[in-house]
Amino acid sequence: MGNAPRIDRRTFIGAAVAAVGAVAVGPFATDVALAQSRGRLVPDDRLGLQQWAVRDAITRVDGSVMGYLGGDNFPADPADLGPLVPLPGGFEAVFRYLASVGYRGFEFFSFNQGANGPITIEEIAAALERAGLVAAGTHTGGLQQMVDPAYRQTQIEMARMLGYRMIGTAGNPANPPQSTLAAWQGYAEQANTVGAALRAVGIRYFFHPEQDWFRFFDDPAHPELSRVHRIDWFTDHTDPRDVFFEPDTMHTLAGRARFPDPVDGSLFDVDAWYGRLAAQRRLIAWHVKDADRITPPPPPGTNPFTQTRVRPGFPLNDGIDVVYVGEGSVGRGYPVDPDPAVIGFPDTFERYRLAPPRWFHTESDNGPGPAADPGRSLRWAKVSARYMLSVRA
Repeated sequence: MGNAPRIDRRTFIGAAVAAVGAVAVGPFATDVALAQSRGRLVPDDRLGLQQWAVRDAITRVDGSVMGYLGGDNFPADPADLGPLVPLPGGFEAVFRYLASVGYRGFEFFSFNQGANGPITIEEIAAALERAGLVAAGTHTGGLQQMVDPAYRQTQIEMARMLGYRMIGTAGNPANPPQSTLAAWQGYAEQANTVGAALRAVGIRYFFHPEQDWFRFFDDPAHPELSRVHRIDWFTDHTDPRDVFFEPDTMHTLAGRARFPDPVDGSLFDVDAWYGRLAAQRRLIAWHVKDADRITPPPPPGTNPFTQTRVRPGFPLNDGIDVVYVGEGSVGRGYPVDPDPAVIGFPDTFERYRLAPPRWFHTESDNGPGPAADPGRSLRWAKVSARYMLSVRA
């Protein structure tokens, strides 16, 4: 299914070794060429950010730490850190900062701002409005919680108060998920039930599959499923009207590499999965996460990507910085990445069009920096927004 080739692991490893030198070249000097191409693929009002990427900033006291947010030429000039400034902290100040660098949406995973003290949902809504942001959704919709009608109703009320139209989860359907057909039939039934209940009130229920979802079934009673990815089965056995998806660009490709077919070594068909979701209008948002391919490739079962890199000339944290959206091998695609199925962000956004509410959420698991670089997550947010708003077909 789909147009991407089914590549075996031997071919993939050979290509990885050949591509190692290509990752270091960044995309940030290409704005003029991009501007001359066709229209932008990320609308101004659809650029959001997942809270996880700036979790350190949300929970520190506003102005309590000094750091660098990057100058106009960063990261093309890795030494251009900009001035040392008091860093925003807490929801209110971080919302203002994110709006100032181009974001319009904020996707929550928590409503706790740590050392900044308790805050109500009404206060969060007011802070968003003052900053010019909107709530874009939450990751507070774990399946085993959402099957409880009382918990589900609480989430619906919070969505009404903040105004978002999608509730979902980055977690597995259960913790830990089972690998049998019977278990996944149960998860699919639960997801349909929750999705139908949310659809009745105008909210979309979504899953944000991370790497475990791409494992195979392991059910002695059903050996015919031993070559079936659980994510494929779940997609095909949940109701397209009720169950939606927010794929993670890095985790999807990591799942592809981690779990090759046990018989022929072929890899998960990302093109076919994204294509099915787009055709069924179940693709409602992206988690735009960039990373560099690790070389030489690690063995199967290991995440083949890293979200940090040694940046020559970068004066903080022994030269170790985060991978900004648009500069990694995931974002730039083949041949910078050795896997031909990695097509890069511009082609991904053009080929697989989103259904409402159509959010492009940037995210980095390694956004927060160490004490030597406390401004990293907010600097990452700024540089990544600049890239996203320049992406053209």
